[in-house]
Amino acid sequence: MGIFSAWTRRRFMGSAAAAGLAGGLGLPRLARAGLAPVKAPKKWDIDLTYFQDSNWLHAPLWLSPIFKKDAGVGIKSREMYSGGDTVAKVLPQLLSRRARFDWVQFPSLFFGTFAETGMLEPLDDYLAQYEGADDYLKWVMPAYGEFYSKWNGKTYGLVVDGDIHVFHYRPSYFNDPELQKKFSKRFQRELEIPKTWREFIDTAQFFTEELSSQGVYGTSIVVNPPNFGWGFWFNIAASMGVNYFDENMNPTINTPAAVEALDMYKEIVRWGPPGRESMDIDQTIQRWQAGADVMSIWWIDLSEFTVQQQGPEKAEDQATAIVPGTPLEDGTIRNRAMSLWCRTLAIPKNIPDDIKEAAFYYIYRMSHPEVSEYIVADPFCGSDPFGATHFGEEAARKYLEPNPQRGTSDLWPTNDGIFKTMKTAINHLAGNEACVKVGYPQFYWEGTPELADALGRNISKAVVGQLTSQQALDEAAEEWVKIVQKLGIDNQKRQYRNFIEGARKLGYQI
Repeated sequence: MGIFSAWTRRRFMGSAAAAGLAGGLGLPRLARAGLAPVKAPKKWDIDLTYFQDSNWLHAPLWLSPIFKKDAGVGIKSREMYSGGDTVAKVLPQLLSRRARFDWVQFPSLFFGTFAETGMLEPLDDYLAQYEGADDYLKWVMPAYGEFYSKWNGKTYGLVVDGDIHVFHYRPSYFNDPELQKKFSKRFQRELEIPKTWREFIDTAQFFTEELSSQGVYGTSIVVNPPNFGWGFWFNIAASMGVNYFDENMNPTINTPAAVEALDMYKEIVRWGPPGRESMDIDQTIQRWQAGADVMSIWWIDLSEFTVQQQGPEKAEDQATAIVPGTPLEDGTIRNRAMSLWCRTLAIPKNIPDDIKEAAFYYIYRMSHPEVSEYIVADPFCGSDPFGATHFGEEAARKYLEPNPQRGTSDLWPTNDGIFKTMKTAINHLAGNEACVKVGYPQFYWEGTPELADALGRNISKAVVGQLTSQQALDEAAEEWVKIVQKLGIDNQKRQYRNFIEGARKLGYQI
């Protein structure tokens, strides 16, 4: 089993069956983004082949008849691969004489690795051919666009999926008068949605102690697979000012603040259900769908899974908010939400120019708000909001309505929206938007799998008590030093500069 191969969250939304095309219904005109609709600079007669990770599902297929009619560009075939096999499947094609795909979608944590090969086609000249492209680039939320599309000052990818950790909770428990009374008596404050990590721990402990006899716990949090457990810890660590490295590639993951964050992460794990020390992604989904947890730190689509799998009753008893943060001396709270996974679209350099032009049209139009406002609200796509107009009341309405881009087929058998009420849909997006505005990037440069493995594996050892928090992070830091040395410190410093520059643009202290 390769690193990241246990990634399964979007298979809860639908099955990635064998490829097949079905007729689309056409696209409504762009309503509100303030951007010019995508107008093809020419008409092609080209059918494209593309690669995608299997959990992203089917949007390019239902868009194919529409794009074919409008610009002569359709989809001939696709090849799907497991997210854990991304490098093994994509990298050889980029390095070959002629790639087997004309465009590719891949998890954004591999963006730097692929851009660094020099075999991704630069996209700036293509963007310049389209009216409003500069506005489009500004429309992409900075938490994604600054990190998962630019490399060494050039654009090599387009964002198609924004993944961010969000705070999910069950309002019924926070609104229960008896629980409110007990909490107030015990903590001398009102039972409210936690704003800090310490409040989150106290609230998780309270609900677990009050409700575990009924099979309900305060929270459960991902520990395994260890290559993602580190990301959940980093929500806390980043809010405490922890970064990955300094500018000279010295690890900063074992500072006193990082150790304190790991101690807090272990406390959160402590108040989870039996099996908490090895909790994996699937288990946290299943527990939330069953109503067995009051709170969960998870990606935005946890709410969507619950509607699709369990129906509207549980859907109405869930809400989202900004992830908790760390209080600062000036009285403010610093929140950081991990943008973990995400997806990027790119074109290989080693294909004919006319195909590159057609492939760019396809991926640009799919990422553009005139199309993506609908696919992010579709349960058979797999993209989460990543652009400015993917949020708000008008965007929420799309979660209640059929997607006008498509009908139904064996691959997308229903088309009736996700949520049943505007209140639920609006809250769903509001919590997500708040987290995107404080989004903290995953590592996404060369060496990512090794860095993730070393950090996640040692954090897991701390959770089960094999190592103290300090020992675990010291061990991880030592491994990181060896990884950097193996890959070349000057090379790593140059690549890490992309992260530093993006983080500083977002106002993060590095």
